[in-house]
Parts: sequence; C-alpha cells; structure tokens
Amino acid sequence: MKHQLSFCKCILDSVAPPSELLEICEQSLEKMGDVFDDSNVYMLHMMYQAMGVCIYMQDADGAIRYGEKILKPYSKLYPPYSLNVSSMYLKMGRIYMTMERHSDGIRALKKAMAVMEVAHGKNHPFLRDLRKEIGQK
Repeated sequence: MKHQLSFCKCILDSVAPPSELLEICEQSLEKMGDVFDDSNVYMLHMMYQAMGVCIYMQDADGAIRYGEKILKPYSKLYPPYSLNVSSMYLKMGRIYMTMERHSDGIRALKKAMAVMEVAHGKNHPFLRDLRKEIGQK
C-alpha cells in the first residue's frame, strides 16, 4: 500500500489535484459505460485508476467500491493463478482490514495467498509474512 501511495503521489502531484482526477475517472466511466460493459478492459483500467486515486485520497470506501467491481471480471479474464488477481485480492484484503472488516479482509488475503502459493511456492518469504499478518487478526 505504501508503494501504491508513493507512486500515486508522484503522478498526482505532477498532474492535477486528486479530487479532480477522480472526477475525470468517474466522468470517463459514465461515458464509456454507455458503450462498454463493466468487464471491458478499458472500463477495468479506468476503475483501477479510480481505485488508485481513492487509495491516495485515503477514501477506503471508494477504493473498496471500485475494487469490488474489478475483482469479478479480473477473476474471469485472467488465468486461475494470475498474480494480477492475487494483487487485487491483496489490496482489497488490506483495505478491508483498515476498515475493520476483518472477515472480508482475511477472506481476501487468503484468496491472494492461495494464488501466490502456486505462483511463488509455499515457502516464499512474502507468503510467510502474509501468514503472520493473517494470524495477527
């Protein structure tokens, strides 16, 4: 999350205020929604950008709203053990945890972990850290 925040900060500080970028994302989604389904790659990309802006603005509710819209199509479009899907579950899990939605958070973190175990192996250091993180909640 810290890496995501610092990346977003660099982009946002050089372009426009975050609230303005979120408004642009929302307007784009509204206009594209007249033409494309929510599972369209362009719609997903714009939702992902909006989620990033929400994370930057510390708007967890907004980030969750976009993240939940992204997860279902990602799970269908990407292969079963895609790290893109795992990454989204990881982000969502951590956002849920900050919002005190622990059962949702643990469920999402476990889904992320299941994919990462196949992709990285069960003994990868990142997975050991994630198991500890889940165990603390």
